[in-house]
Amino acid sequence: MGELRKDNRLGRGGKVNLTWADEHGHPYASNGECVDISIKGIKVMVDSEIPTRTVVTLKSPQLVLHGSASVRSCTRIGARYVMGLEFVGGMKWQIPADDPDDSRLAG
Repeated sequence: MGELRKDNRLGRGGKVNLTWADEHGHPYASNGECVDISIKGIKVMVDSEIPTRTVVTLKSPQLVLHGSASVRSCTRIGARYVMGLEFVGGMKWQIPADDPDDSRLAG
């Protein structure tokens, strides 16, 4: 099928805290690990399945990231899930100015 993403992704580790509510408004929280990140989205490994189209709040001091994203995909891999999240509400991620990998994300 080929690569559909327009923005380069940067392989990056970092803890990510996710919070969301189910269709009944019950709150949930999960901790995950960043697999990769781009200007417009992030791939995260988590222990819990989160339905597609769910809006989650993301927070990661390590990645200098705090905002909302929509679950675009959630695939089980072994006992965990890999989720593709698209930032919403105009949110974009930037590599911090002092980051040595800043040239790898230009896209």
